[in-house]
Amino acid sequence: MNELDRRTGSGQHSNSAIPRTSRLTARAAASRCLLAAAAAVMMIGAIAACGPATDTNPQASQGVSAPSPAPAALTTIDGRQVSVPGGAPTALLFFSFSCGECVGGGKSLAQAQATAQKAGSKAGFLLVDIDPHESPQDAAHFREQIGGNNLPAVIDTGANLSRTYKISAPTTVIVVDPTGKVTYQGHAPAADQILEQLDKAAAK
Repeated sequence: MNELDRRTGSGQHSNSAIPRTSRLTARAAASRCLLAAAAAVMMIGAIAACGPATDTNPQASQGVSAPSPAPAALTTIDGRQVSVPGGAPTALLFFSFSCGECVGGGKSLAQAQATAQKAGSKAGFLLVDIDPHESPQDAAHFREQIGGNNLPAVIDTGANLSRTYKISAPTTVIVVDPTGKVTYQGHAPAADQILEQLDKAAAK
């Protein structure tokens, strides 16, 4: 074998090794792309789920058809007992302490409660932490952030309330009448809108 043949043979051996390496590299790159895409989808979903506190409430719905569940006896982070549904229409805010955008919705609920109490209303108000990994201290910190220290708060550890009322995102507010029917559902409504919906539920 002359020098040219030896070079050609060597070149053929190298060329046969390159495709195998390229295939392994391509597979690894494809795997990384899939992982990156999945992470991006999860991130977008998380952002969309939390939503802006300044949302104009395009998804608000009134007269929502919903089952009438048996009253759920709940223990608040302060050790008090509350029931949903209660004896009067109740506004519930589903939140997470880790969701910074929930603060706006929480402030609206706190303002609505303060106004209702001054007016002598019997309407109920409840904060529901949908993150089972958060502690009572986390829920208490959230309550302080929104200026709603008088608001009862519970942690939905078993997702019972979230499943019953089909809640899929934080900053969701629902109004439940005494029969358990959801008469309103919206995203971060203003305080006056919450009060309006409570009045409508009481009038039915």
